[in-house]
Amino acid sequence: MIRKRMTLAVAATTALAGGLIAVVTTAGPARAATVSQPLRTMVANLPVATEVRTGYDRDLFNHWIDTDGDGCNTRYEVLITEATTAPGVGSGCALSGGRWLSYFDGATWTDPADLDIDHLVPLAESWDSGSRTWTSAQREAYANDLGDARALAAVTDNVNQSKGDRDPAEWIPSVAGVRCRYITEWTAVKTRWGLTVDTAEKNALTTYAAACTNSTVTVETVLGGGTTPPTTSPTPPGGTCTGTNGTNVTIPDAGAAVTSTITISGCSRATPSSTSAIYVDIVHPFRGDVSVYLYAPDNTYYVLKATNSTDSAADVRTTFTANLSAETTNGAWRLSIRDDYSGDTGYLDTWTLTV
Repeated sequence: MIRKRMTLAVAATTALAGGLIAVVTTAGPARAATVSQPLRTMVANLPVATEVRTGYDRDLFNHWIDTDGDGCNTRYEVLITEATTAPGVGSGCALSGGRWLSYFDGATWTDPADLDIDHLVPLAESWDSGSRTWTSAQREAYANDLGDARALAAVTDNVNQSKGDRDPAEWIPSVAGVRCRYITEWTAVKTRWGLTVDTAEKNALTTYAAACTNSTVTVETVLGGGTTPPTTSPTPPGGTCTGTNGTNVTIPDAGAAVTSTITISGCSRATPSSTSAIYVDIVHPFRGDVSVYLYAPDNTYYVLKATNSTDSAADVRTTFTANLSAETTNGAWRLSIRDDYSGDTGYLDTWTLTV
């Protein structure tokens, strides 16, 4: 794909020329994590970004598949799991004698043909909010996600068709009593897969969540929101002081730098170690577009990552090491991130500083 690339990286180039880079990158794979947050907090933490439908094709999401090879594909696995009366399972996964409740409209059905399997966050909506940057394998996994019961639901076919690819700003179940369940499950799926929301969607979710019980929602993340630092992060000698900021910050397209702050106080160490670690988790379709700076409490800065126009891989999930021994440990440490080219947006998921 050819993108218009308008560089904003003059400052970064100058810094490189001046020899200000003080780090060595050591990559470590991100691992999934369990996120548990009150509903309203989880809604608030959903990153906001403009939706992009360009290039969407339902065929880019391979479904339904028979993951475990038992003869029943994802559609039938959901029907079997969600049946209120267990069906008989015959040859070719033919179902008989079952009964189902469609929670969207409260209707009950005995014929599986009357039910669609709804992607709670529709495939097109997922594309708009992030899956367009995924691999084919990731899209297939999303389209057949049996790992979280909230991702797929057996519902009345014409109700599912009425919903289409609309988000909660545009469609909500007609049964008022299930709306809190619906927006909770929508938020959980978006969090599980690291998907963004647009402004209208965020506003709608916030409004609905305010009228719901603020129960804790637990999600096992697959991509994005909830990734935690790898266990192989370097540990400075002589004890450490650590801070983490897990509040998502949107990185605008070719815009001004955005910052996230970690304040360390009460650290008994006078100065950081010469091998301080900075774990950074950025979700972005082209990590080469992104530059990352660390600012110490005295405003001295360190270039953790400069832009690289030849790097077209996605995401920055890396532990950087820096010699911060000249700095004061306690105070406000800032991570500054900028998208130096036009054509896409992303967000900072979390970062951790160990000094």
